Amino acid sequence: MDMEKKYLVVNIGSASKKYGLYGAGQLLSVHMEKGADLICTIKTAAGSEDFSAKADDYDNASAFIVEQAKKRGFITGPGDITAIGMRIVAPGMYFQENRLISDDYRAKLELAREMAPLHINPVLAELDAIKTWSDATPLYGISDSAFYKDMPVEAKFYGLPEDIATQYQVYRYGYHGISMRSIVGKLEKMGSMPPRLIICHLGSGSTVTALHDGQPIDTSMGFTPLEGVPMGSRVGNIDAGAVIFLAKKLGGSLDELETILNTRSGLLGISGKTQFVKDLIDLEKSGDVAAGRALAIFGRAVKKYIGAYMALLGGLDMLVFTATIGERSDILRDRICSDLESLNIHFDPVKNNATIDGDGFIEKDGNQLKIAVLGTDEMGEMARSLGDFQPV
Repeated sequence: MDMEKKYLVVNIGSASKKYGLYGAGQLLSVHMEKGADLICTIKTAAGSEDFSAKADDYDNASAFIVEQAKKRGFITGPGDITAIGMRIVAPGMYFQENRLISDDYRAKLELAREMAPLHINPVLAELDAIKTWSDATPLYGISDSAFYKDMPVEAKFYGLPEDIATQYQVYRYGYHGISMRSIVGKLEKMGSMPPRLIICHLGSGSTVTALHDGQPIDTSMGFTPLEGVPMGSRVGNIDAGAVIFLAKKLGGSLDELETILNTRSGLLGISGKTQFVKDLIDLEKSGDVAAGRALAIFGRAVKKYIGAYMALLGGLDMLVFTATIGERSDILRDRICSDLESLNIHFDPVKNNATIDGDGFIEKDGNQLKIAVLGTDEMGEMARSLGDFQPV
């Protein structure tokens, strides 16, 4: 990446927005999170600042970060930004490449949003917002599924008739690929890249991925980010027959069913109270049975994927936990790793409890199978990818 250039990276979630301005490293980052109040965190090399932002600031957050960057002297205006990159979570082979966001790209996103509305609708709104302050800066879509493009066909294919799968491109695409690439890059820099690796990206959305020599051989998310372990508000794995049954019972209202599966299920649906692990742990401690059940189901699902992927890999050299839950919840890591001694997974409770929101290894001393807690840097990875687009 040419450090003389300035890159703006944009990561839009269903209830949060993250921005980073990069030049010679990260110059400025802004994180906005919806909740009872809109909380905004601005970070620079000088430190971090939290404050309550206005609703308009959220809707026009890209313009907000440009103003903040100007205010701090990182740029003189939008014209100083060489390129803008946005994380794109969308099914389809077309979106398994990093591409310039042209009119054709935008049209294909419009068509894809019926398959992944939770992620695509906010991106389309963000594209419109960016156009209000910058019509000249090139925009690039950074694919969240490109990492899985060369995954074995045995992992990509569902048990559908080939003609239907081909016509509608219904395959396992996998997501959180930007995070996976970040972790692989970190391990390579550490000189610790193992042959057989499982990465657990655990957050509001969760992915478990099996890798051999740094290349993915299977992953828990599928055609959309709805498949896999139960997530914050997403259902995860469910019998297709149950989906058909619910569609009939709901009177054919597929939009309502889509809302249920994407935004009312998972930890939120099981607990009936919240999708946030920290709150669920507090509720469980106070005797809330449903909260405890939600955590147990989540931990068990992750554990099942670890066991299944160890079978595919023929063993395991390293297990990695990353993302918000993976990095910060020693309690969930404990529950996931417990009772896996038969698979040679021996974690150290003391090391585990001491490793919160920081890199570290939590296996017992002398255990050959390493268990790592590693921070992911999706924004930095996006900036590096964006730099690759630009001519020298």
